[in-house]
Amino acid sequence: MRLLSICYISAEPPAMRSRTRDALKIILLGALVIAGPACAPRSEVITVESLLLEMADFEKLARKPFPYFKHAQASSYDRESHEGGDGWFANRDAGQYVRTETNGGRTEHVLADLAGPGAVTRFWSANPDRTNTVRFYFDGEARPRVEVPFASLFTGTTPPFGPDFSYISGGGGNLYYPLPFASSLKITAEESDRPLRLYYEIGHRAYPSGTPVETFDPGRSERWAGLQARVARLLAAPEPAPAPRGAEWIVRRLAVPPGETRSLDPVRGEKAVFEWSARVLGAREEGAWNDPERAHNALRFLVLDVRFDGERSVATPLGDFFGSGPGINPYENLFFTVDGTGRMTSRLLMPFRDMMELSLGNAGPIPYTVELALRIGDHDFTERGYHLRAQWRTLTRETWPPFDANVLETTGEGKVVGTVYEIANDGLIWWGEGDQKVFIDGEPFPSTFGTGTEDDYGYAYGDNRPFTRPYHAQTRVDGPASGGHISLNRWYVLDALPFRTALRFDQEIWHWMPCKPTWAQVGYWYAAPGTPGPRPVDRASLAPVDLGPRAAMLDPIEGEELRSESRGGTTGRERLANCSGAAHLVWRGARPGDRLAVHFTVLRAGRYAVELNLCKSPDFGRFAFAVNGAPAAEAVDCSSPALDWTRPRLGVFDLGEGDNILEVRALAPNPAARAGSVLGLDYIFLVGQ
Repeated sequence: MRLLSICYISAEPPAMRSRTRDALKIILLGALVIAGPACAPRSEVITVESLLLEMADFEKLARKPFPYFKHAQASSYDRESHEGGDGWFANRDAGQYVRTETNGGRTEHVLADLAGPGAVTRFWSANPDRTNTVRFYFDGEARPRVEVPFASLFTGTTPPFGPDFSYISGGGGNLYYPLPFASSLKITAEESDRPLRLYYEIGHRAYPSGTPVETFDPGRSERWAGLQARVARLLAAPEPAPAPRGAEWIVRRLAVPPGETRSLDPVRGEKAVFEWSARVLGAREEGAWNDPERAHNALRFLVLDVRFDGERSVATPLGDFFGSGPGINPYENLFFTVDGTGRMTSRLLMPFRDMMELSLGNAGPIPYTVELALRIGDHDFTERGYHLRAQWRTLTRETWPPFDANVLETTGEGKVVGTVYEIANDGLIWWGEGDQKVFIDGEPFPSTFGTGTEDDYGYAYGDNRPFTRPYHAQTRVDGPASGGHISLNRWYVLDALPFRTALRFDQEIWHWMPCKPTWAQVGYWYAAPGTPGPRPVDRASLAPVDLGPRAAMLDPIEGEELRSESRGGTTGRERLANCSGAAHLVWRGARPGDRLAVHFTVLRAGRYAVELNLCKSPDFGRFAFAVNGAPAAEAVDCSSPALDWTRPRLGVFDLGEGDNILEVRALAPNPAARAGSVLGLDYIFLVGQ
């Protein structure tokens, strides 16, 4: 009878009915693959088709995996991390391989050497090259079943990897396509005429020994072409799990006074929320930053609390739950939709056995009214049933030295299905070198060890352009450069992270420059009833950080790109990874009284605050500055016992259109520092007044 109720198609608009039919076909095919003719409780045969079915299956995502699997990752992370100590934060995350082989006279670097049964779920690279060939050797075969130029994996043009599964996003190559194998899979990249220093991450499942797996065979791709096309449509236009006959919409408005909490009437019975949406009436994007009616404040000051079967399961600010913040940042991918009106919709299935309670607390200074709509219907909560969990955490601290911020630490049984990463970056320099580190069931070294924050979120090289894909998105980038508020999300579906007894998910914080950002993160997981729920929201840390108006800020003017003349000493461009653009302008050998003139171009005349980013080090000196002959108020001491940075604000100056001059005069060095007079200019930063 459960299959009959699943097959019911409710009265929907024609366009929605078409997509719902696609979802139902996939669910029905999945039921046949999994259950077999007699619906016996046995392991399914893992195939390309069965894994394709999971890619948009909210029902299966909300249950304990069957057959069970462990998910791990092969990547180019710096192997020095195994040594601990300072090596734990080592950052040479390229050109690190399992080993190097010679096959048929070719030099092939082994990216992954996996024992089966298993399946690759995700392949990412920052620098795929057409001059290198990637090969997939299945089940110990001497000849690869897939052999293509590396870049072709990510163009959507290599069958069967169409553009919905294979693409470049924000400079990062992404392949989300299941590659099952019965006994083993070796993936190699051939080195051509120059050293191959690949960045890569390869997610993969490992099934218990004896699990039946049908190995990927590209020659059979016509067999699953129709199913693949339907899954592609659902990824492009996501639909929630189809609700059964008798499902109903609960639509309410909650008026929540400041300092108080309002709740929906408890929903009782063995049911699930198939989708739900929220909109804060009257929230707007205009106004002063701390105006409580501004959307970024309203959506943070409203705290969402959801309990399933009496257990706290969701504890996040209302807006952050929907995968993007602070504020209203329209986007759509597999789990969530945020539209321009401020309506936020979730498709994460939320099952429960006896009761659901949903409440909103108001930590703000004014009342808010929230419009809620939930689609709720009967749903079997079996022994494999999980509750949805979501937890928000925030942190403000200095970035140096590097450290690990914990996103989620829990015990019991469940699986991680998503993360949101938001940063209020008070500098302009790239903030995301840090690696994801996931420890499953108490393992001593993480089985998922990433290569950089943006790599897990599916882009590369700190690309500052927003993008949206089914499983990952960069929904907000204020700028200029890497500054301001940035919001990312990532959903783990084929690559969900199951755990039996414990999980720790850390995000390494590895910023190129010392500064003091604020991070806010949401972790999403499904968990067995009776396991720990989320930590309560720290209401004192809810207000989004004011980083100043961004509209008047221009991109930094890179010092190493500027023309300069010196009277005394020598100047030149020198590389330094910590700098914007990984280089800076260096003036060496200056004596007290020597002068340097640095020319920079302004496109529009006006009054500007002029700021610099300067390197500090033991052999760096003291300097006086002027802009177009107008002196800055104070000299700047660039000496420091270790590498550091200073961002002096020289003052507000009238700048003309075209050429302007930053003048530098060397002063006597700090007598307490090691004698030296080096200047390192990373960039000039202008803010219109």
